[in-house]
Amino acid sequence: MIPLPQLRRQIRQLLDEAVSSGEELGCQLAVYLDGEQILDEWAGWADPDRTRRVEADTVFPVFSTGKGFAVTALLHLIEQGRLHLDDRGADLWPEFGCNGKEELKVWHILSHRTGLFETPPCTEAELIDRDIMQQRIAEAVPAWRPGTRARYQAITFSWLVPGVAERATGKEFRSIVRDEVASPLGIESLLFYGTTDDAEQRRAVLVRGSDLPPVKPEEKTLLSPLENAITFESVRRACLPGFNCHTTARAIAKHYAALLGEVEGMPPLLSRAMLDRATTLTRAADDPVPLVPGTWELFGLGYVLSGPKDDLGRIFGHGGYGGSEGIADRKMRLAVGYTSNSLHLNPRTRNRIYDHKSLFHSCASLFEKIQPQ
Repeated sequence: MIPLPQLRRQIRQLLDEAVSSGEELGCQLAVYLDGEQILDEWAGWADPDRTRRVEADTVFPVFSTGKGFAVTALLHLIEQGRLHLDDRGADLWPEFGCNGKEELKVWHILSHRTGLFETPPCTEAELIDRDIMQQRIAEAVPAWRPGTRARYQAITFSWLVPGVAERATGKEFRSIVRDEVASPLGIESLLFYGTTDDAEQRRAVLVRGSDLPPVKPEEKTLLSPLENAITFESVRRACLPGFNCHTTARAIAKHYAALLGEVEGMPPLLSRAMLDRATTLTRAADDPVPLVPGTWELFGLGYVLSGPKDDLGRIFGHGGYGGSEGIADRKMRLAVGYTSNSLHLNPRTRNRIYDHKSLFHSCASLFEKIQPQ
């Protein structure tokens, strides 16, 4: 085992080298082992002009990595009996029960099996209007009978999950996430579904990495490339949990650590039975994408599943466009958060961290257990 101080030095050097080489502009890495934070490192710059250093509380746009917090919040409501996995969406959200969605269930939403993966056409003003976009989702026609096939709800997750959660509780979704996840973990100042004035001051600004081709102005649309949406302050400040979460590596790692077990004296966010259910594969044999382990094709109840073939779901979490990620390893009791403001097609720095011999088994990219000192 590598002593923890030495490991910290190695990881800090790796991050510093990534910044000095230009691979990263700014980044953060946090790791929890058995509920204890063992790594919390950061490096680089929060803005392209290099006027602000990345700090522990710099919040990064993490795109779909933020879905993990939302999934946990909804699962926690289910454990409280506020709604149920087999509830029909239409029973919670009456106007939703049309156009073939009459029997669509809550678990179909969590497992990306609604057939509602196409984002309704919208302007910037419409995108940030909760009522307009939820109405359009309620009126939408699914691509196939809900529950029968999977396809990733990249953006529409932003209205599907809040649509049922808000109607089950009578609360706005960002308040639900605050009450069910952020406040219990003490990360209210590090997790945003809609930035505040303070978060805007601490926000990391995105740049495109060298492995992503430049985008001509005439090729840009509101949601393509996806980072274009985040350039609008109105979008950053809206509650769009499918893609506009701003947070830190520490918050991501602490969230997953709190799913694995006790953290700082607080009991796990979910019961063992619920976590078992949430990390069980929901894929059907005829789902219309290739079965490739380690990709976003393998869903439980909202979490992406990975791990050995005979123990799929041992590793779970959610990654985000450009390179951010949150991972939990149930066997090793390790939880990891990574953020970056350099968008990459192939996030080499993150991958080097995962391949680091003191963190992951090289044969399966699994974290080894590190002995704290």
